[in-house]
Amino acid sequence: MNMVNEQNQIFNNVLIENVIKKLFRNELFGPENYKGALIIHYLSTLDNNLKIKALIFLREILEISDDKDVDDRDIEILAKWWYKNQFIAFPKPEEPEFTFIDLFAGIGGFRLALQDLNGKCVFSSEWNKDSQRTYFSNFGEIPFGDITLDVTKSYIPDNFDILCAGFPCQPFSLAGVSSRNFLGLEHGFNHPTQGNLFFDIIDIAKKHQPKVIFLENVKNLKSHDKGNTFKIIEESLRDIGYSFFSTIINSKTVVPQKRERTYMVCFKDKRINFEFPTFEGEPLKLKSILQENVPEKYTISDKLWEGHIRRTKNNLERGTGFSANTADLEKPARTIVARYGKDGKECLIPQGDNNPRMLTPRECARLMGFPEDYILPPSDSVAYKQFGNSVAMPVIQEIGRLIKNKL
Repeated sequence: MNMVNEQNQIFNNVLIENVIKKLFRNELFGPENYKGALIIHYLSTLDNNLKIKALIFLREILEISDDKDVDDRDIEILAKWWYKNQFIAFPKPEEPEFTFIDLFAGIGGFRLALQDLNGKCVFSSEWNKDSQRTYFSNFGEIPFGDITLDVTKSYIPDNFDILCAGFPCQPFSLAGVSSRNFLGLEHGFNHPTQGNLFFDIIDIAKKHQPKVIFLENVKNLKSHDKGNTFKIIEESLRDIGYSFFSTIINSKTVVPQKRERTYMVCFKDKRINFEFPTFEGEPLKLKSILQENVPEKYTISDKLWEGHIRRTKNNLERGTGFSANTADLEKPARTIVARYGKDGKECLIPQGDNNPRMLTPRECARLMGFPEDYILPPSDSVAYKQFGNSVAMPVIQEIGRLIKNKL
């Protein structure tokens, strides 16, 4: 039987519309769901170690029981046909020069940077359901969920070159620490969930022994708890056999945003000496990434603008808290954070006699250095949160370029 007839026979049993509907319904995204991730990893890698479970999960998801007249070969042909014919905005390189895994992947800032350097991602993990969806929209891959679960870790391939992780920063950020102190909550490594995720990185690195560990976090990581937090991080990485290099980089010369972050690069080969790239030159201007003819919905209301003015006055008088003023378009923007969608106070664009407006999601993507063809999530509020949590992609790429040269 030729392939056309085989496909026709399959389509009579399972309509392609049902495949798309059932294979990627809501239940397959989220921190504890790994079945959709495993199916896509199998279809993209054709790794025979994943085949048996992938076919079992396909049967389950497509609601095809063993007694139905559709065998595994039919199901596999159908799934491969679907995967081959879907649009992937940023596909993996066909002839990669190195491999990496993308932990706490967010919406793929590390992945974009390293794929541009001809690296191949062989595993991704992200617990947030909305971020998983955005990741899938751009890379054709559902990240595995909660990296603290053994079942998630079990699908990490044995061998890869670079472990990448922009591990959760809220417990260490200035805003995160101050708000938790005010509320009497724990922060740093004492945070009950996010703070201890660094040690999952240690566990994975210890088991798989990648050549390089490449980490990103907030600037405040170095000074948190009088430097003790950072000391524990460095000692933990050295204890499992890695060198340790770190620096703080401001992204303002490669994207028009003052985004200071701590970057760490660790080599298994301790003979390697690493120097971070320098980012010198004139800061980029915020006006360089602004869109024209922005919809009215991004202009803030009179009530919100009056509230910003009132709170700014109060905060300035007491010498604490955030202030909200319109941005200087001739300078880089202030740091965009995950809460930006609530009121936009970090960066409000002046509009003459009108109230200022918020950045659009596309402008936020540009502030992070994401390409113009990057597919945005359908919800503005989700987009603001995702880009506020993301990395400055051009900085990651330049550091990655120097790492690649050392491999």
